[in-house]
Amino acid sequence: MRQLSAKPRLLVGQLWQESHSFNPLPTTAADFTVERGGALVAANRNAGSALGGILRAGEAAGVEWLPAIAARARPGGPVEEEVFAELLEAFLAVEAPDAVCLDLHGAMLSGKRADCEGDLLTALRAKLGPDVVIAAALDLHAQVTPAMVAAADILIAYKTNPHADMVETGAKAFALLQEVMDGRLRPLRSLARLPFLTRGNDETDGGPLAELQGEARALCDARAELRDISICNVNPFVDVPEAGQTVLVTTDGDATTAEEIAERLARRLWDLRDDFVQELPSMDLALTRVRDAPEQRPFVLGDQGDRVLAGAPGDATALARLLLRSFPELRVALPLYDPDAVRNCGAAGLGEEVTLTLGGGITPGQTALQVTGRVLRLGDGRFLHSGSYMTGVPVDLGATAVLQVGKLSLLLTTKAPFVQDPAAYESHGLRLSDLDAVVAKSGNHFKLAFAGQARPLVVDTPGLSRFRPSDFPFSRARPIHPLDPIDLSALPIQTFGGSV
Repeated sequence: MRQLSAKPRLLVGQLWQESHSFNPLPTTAADFTVERGGALVAANRNAGSALGGILRAGEAAGVEWLPAIAARARPGGPVEEEVFAELLEAFLAVEAPDAVCLDLHGAMLSGKRADCEGDLLTALRAKLGPDVVIAAALDLHAQVTPAMVAAADILIAYKTNPHADMVETGAKAFALLQEVMDGRLRPLRSLARLPFLTRGNDETDGGPLAELQGEARALCDARAELRDISICNVNPFVDVPEAGQTVLVTTDGDATTAEEIAERLARRLWDLRDDFVQELPSMDLALTRVRDAPEQRPFVLGDQGDRVLAGAPGDATALARLLLRSFPELRVALPLYDPDAVRNCGAAGLGEEVTLTLGGGITPGQTALQVTGRVLRLGDGRFLHSGSYMTGVPVDLGATAVLQVGKLSLLLTTKAPFVQDPAAYESHGLRLSDLDAVVAKSGNHFKLAFAGQARPLVVDTPGLSRFRPSDFPFSRARPIHPLDPIDLSALPIQTFGGSV
């Protein structure tokens, strides 16, 4: 085991992108926001992310940072292979760290890889050897693989959905890394995998996950040898071998406890598999509620089927079409991905009237929408999250245009509209107080960001992020419930001893 020096040198970095196997648009280099060196620390020190938690905890402990790279992209199609290869090299280029602490999503794919984070951690382990401690914070929707667990000494995931504990998770990952480096923790991990996909009802303040996460917390509070239990509910649009839910238990050298708890919670999770089903109001019912409840406005409508935060492209037109046809009196702001429309608005100029054909070119079953409107605003699409989800994290929507069509304000983007925060609208001159509703390309995290500013209402909309596994051509993940019959009479538990 490598001992901490007076001022230990830690490789720190972030790789955050959640991949959707069925989104045909690849994630390119232009989709990533990247910081390196000192800029990485300066830009993320106060961020509401796991990286922010790592940096603040590490600086309080007096470490010296060896910054690799912080690379973030909105969820979307798999990352281009050459882009991932360049990101991987940035991590491997850092020389002679005493330890490694990373903020990873855990569900990134590339054009050739089914486990980008596993490949990254494995490559770091191969370069650094068995004595350098590696820790990582993960998203609750990570696809936790044996390769990831084998390569890292500490892996812990968020415990909340919506993710209210990102900063705390980063700080805990750093704290456990410190314990391992000091010789106070000998991490032993047991991993259980369950071959099923959720179909909604996966928030942690209610439903089956409230019970499971509550039991996990109680166990950790009651048993000192239990250091972490991470229950990960993988992004249900990842078509990779052995996709599914995972339970990862970390103990202080106690294999019996780790395996017992992993077995118990995994069995309970499997028993509850058909409780992960969500019933949502239709678009018509949701908009009727907005119309008939003026005292509750403004609303923020979660666009469940076209969630960019779940990897959808953001070009579905069904909700805009219904608003224009049946609810023209409602003042609503709605984002829509259409680079050509943004360019046409720019060519026309501010204040000009244009007739455009919008959206519907990527999402199956969606058709383009023809509108005539006035160009209200042109912008660069950059802003900082202002709500309590990902606070202070920058977003880049690419060049944007606000097109006013009747009372509908269309926020047109040249990058997939990563819109789940009030700042997305406020930065484009669209004030919530002037509107009856705004649309978030999110199913639950927007509730944190808009808390106290708008009433949340998640809507059953069409698109590539509906919780309907039968709508997708899964092949590599199968057999998997609910698409296939599964015999889980034997539940394999994989146990990994620390490499330190």
